[in-house]
Formats: sequence, structure tokens, C-alpha cells
Amino acid sequence: MLAPHSANDGQTPASPCIRQCCLDDADECLGCGRTLEEIKAWHGADAAGRAGILDAAAARREARARRFPPAR
Repeated sequence: MLAPHSANDGQTPASPCIRQCCLDDADECLGCGRTLEEIKAWHGADAAGRAGILDAAAARREARARRFPPAR
């Protein structure tokens, strides 16, 4: 997996964007797991807001991986 590309000051979580941007029918990014609204809100969010977005995005990625396991 690619590392997030956003600069990080050590205080604020870095963007989870892995530059595989593609929104599904629910407006969730297939790359990072954020919703379109979370992507738009990212730059204005404080550290706590970003942490919440990261948690929600991780849960969506995990749920997607369970629904669509990688092909072998």
C-alpha cells in the first residue's frame, strides 16, 4: 500500500489519500475509504476531526475488504 502523501507536522494526522481516487455509488473513495464530504472537510478539520475521519474511513475499508476479498 502507498503511504499517505500529505505533509504532516507531527501534531495533525496526515491525509490517508493513496492517490487511487475513485468514488463508488455511495460517494466513498475506493482508495482511502473517506466519503466525498470527509474529503472536502479534511483541510478544515482539526486533529480530533481528522482522527474521526480516519477511524470512519478505516472501518469502511475493512468492511469493503470483507465484502470483496482480494482475488487469489
